[in-house]
Amino acid sequence: MSFRFLWLFPQKTFTGRQDIYMKTKNNPWLDIQIEDYEKHMAAPSVIQLQMLDTIFEEVLDKSSPASVCVLGCTAGNGFQHLINRNLKRVVGIDINQIYLAECRAWFIEDVPNLELICADLNEFDLNEDVFDLIHAALIFEYVEVGPVLAKIHKWLKPGGILSVVLQVPSELSSPVSETNCVPLQRLSSLMHLIKPADFKDIASENGLMELGSKEIELKKGKSFYAGIYEQLQNN
Repeated sequence: MSFRFLWLFPQKTFTGRQDIYMKTKNNPWLDIQIEDYEKHMAAPSVIQLQMLDTIFEEVLDKSSPASVCVLGCTAGNGFQHLINRNLKRVVGIDINQIYLAECRAWFIEDVPNLELICADLNEFDLNEDVFDLIHAALIFEYVEVGPVLAKIHKWLKPGGILSVVLQVPSELSSPVSETNCVPLQRLSSLMHLIKPADFKDIASENGLMELGSKEIELKKGKSFYAGIYEQLQNN
């Protein structure tokens, strides 16, 4: 699979992306280069990129979805696990259109039915009953949790699955790990960690029931909650 950097987005979504991009032009995520993000997340002292890749593969294997939406997909970390699966629809959403351009360059030929949308999840909405699986890894630290969960409940098909990864609040480590990638430190002002128990309660209020979870411990006192939720038809 060769590298291809292409500015090819579906025309039908261009206007919406531009509108939402302008609304969120001061978001720190728009100023972080993908090289800095991936270098930071994959650093030996962080190793979160590797963790997220593994979790996504496990969720895909267990749920075997026909339609998938990845919230905060960046440049497509883990998208190689979508290749050679019987997927009728794959949607990736991210606030940074440059990340999406790189994601498209890498995967447009290998992931059939791939759609990429540049949007702020606090502003964006989709049709109802669309996806078997929605994967949201390290997203709820940056969005309005309740309203976004209400949208996810609507976007999932009846009995659909939400896979979520949260960074667990800790007194032993800073929210953003220190590495040589200084621009990532700007995210501290935007990042709000939520306790898994509180998230579970908000999810329940929005018709999403936890089926199972695990806690993953990494370096420097950081731990992460990986939870699986089922969409309940009667919210």
